Amino acid sequence: MRIVKGEKKAEKRICLGDVNVLAPGEVVENVEILGGLDSLKSKLPSDDKVERMANSYKALADPIRMKILFSLSLSDLCPCILKEILGLSDSKLSYHLNILESADYIASRKEKNWRIYFLTERGTSILSPD
Repeated sequence: MRIVKGEKKAEKRICLGDVNVLAPGEVVENVEILGGLDSLKSKLPSDDKVERMANSYKALADPIRMKILFSLSLSDLCPCILKEILGLSDSKLSYHLNILESADYIASRKEKNWRIYFLTERGTSILSPD
């Protein structure tokens, strides 16, 4: 349930634990509709889930990592090709690949002495406009 903006109401006091806070009446009423502050808090995702989501978004927040994802959407590639496409050193490419792999957007498979990177289902879905 999402409470939308309503008409302006006078300020009201709301009890937040041991403290009384003066807040806009509209906000106090919305919190009460949601069952109070404890109920509102219980509806939020866990700290662990929020941390995982934040890490996922951080992985997507870099243009180089987005270019890696778009490159891998065209073909499975080895680091030597990605390095040439992106103009990166081995260490910088490795850094970005590790972040994307940790966020489960890409994975790799070993073929003889080569490592081949590809998009995971999650990586594919992030690039698909829905």
